[in-house]
Amino acid sequence: MNGKQLRNSILQWAIQGKLVPQDPNEEPASVLLERIRAEKAKLVKEKKIKKDKNESIIYRGDDNSYYEKFLATGEVKCIDEEIPFEIPKGWEWTRIGNIFNHTSGKQQSSSNKNGGTPQKFITTSNLYWGYFVLDNVKIMNFTEEEINNCSATKGDLLVCEGGAGYGRSAIWNYDYDICLQNHVHRLRPCVNGICEYVYHFIYLLKESNNLSSVGTAMPGLSANRLKGLLLPFPPLPEQNKIVAKLGELLPQVEKYSKVQNCLDELNVTINDKLKKSILQEAIQGKLVPQIAEEGTAQELLEQIKLEKQKLVKDGKLKKSALTDSIIFKGDDNKYFEKIGKTEQDI
Repeated sequence: MNGKQLRNSILQWAIQGKLVPQDPNEEPASVLLERIRAEKAKLVKEKKIKKDKNESIIYRGDDNSYYEKFLATGEVKCIDEEIPFEIPKGWEWTRIGNIFNHTSGKQQSSSNKNGGTPQKFITTSNLYWGYFVLDNVKIMNFTEEEINNCSATKGDLLVCEGGAGYGRSAIWNYDYDICLQNHVHRLRPCVNGICEYVYHFIYLLKESNNLSSVGTAMPGLSANRLKGLLLPFPPLPEQNKIVAKLGELLPQVEKYSKVQNCLDELNVTINDKLKKSILQEAIQGKLVPQIAEEGTAQELLEQIKLEKQKLVKDGKLKKSALTDSIIFKGDDNKYFEKIGKTEQDI
């Protein structure tokens, strides 16, 4: 098992509730989800956020108690066909869009130079798995409204939308706000403490090839696709324990991966050198023992010469095929003397 496989296995255990023990006394995730739903409804009523047209209550077909509570709203959906695995008691399945407020940044364009004030903003080229590179931050004009709607604040989870690096995510933990380009998704948590767990979940989906875009020629992660991702959602205290455990294990996995890579390189190098060494032994006559009764190479060369002369005589080979030369070592000219001392024969 290489480092990537080990890391993915540990993350899979984490999102299936197998990495840390469950505590039945913890507040179940369903209560947390109701609290989030109420907070989002409040923000919509205050016109601080827009209502998500695709948001719905989801439920399992064998447990519709939560579903029945919202039956009258019509915002319900059975997810039995989407469930990839079973989760522990106290956990819930939810959509990422249900627990975050989503927005994207401003489109980068030459027409955006007028209006507003110059602001630093980040693009997908600044966003990597778990960290940011900010030594090449660009500047573009943003209006006050755009600054409010298209910027990240401390604690937001940012996700790349397009390109080969789509899905790359990191938490903005700086003490200042930063504006965003439109190919960066901003996920603002409805409650504190959920971003780290969701970050690991998105990483696992990407690394296990389960975050592939659908129906597009270019790879990408659209807003609807991101918000629609089905997430196994633990109670908040268990999320914290999972993140803490991953903080202990993943650095060790990284060390293991580096050692494994060095070992793989060493094995390739050793195998290559061993192959060359064996071939060298072979062409030097050191690979197998010599047997005098088998004859000598000199005798074999004589046989080859006679056979070529016969083929020339029979018209099966051109005479030019006989214009070869006899080679010999300077300190051993017995074979040379036997053939003759004419220049054309040596």
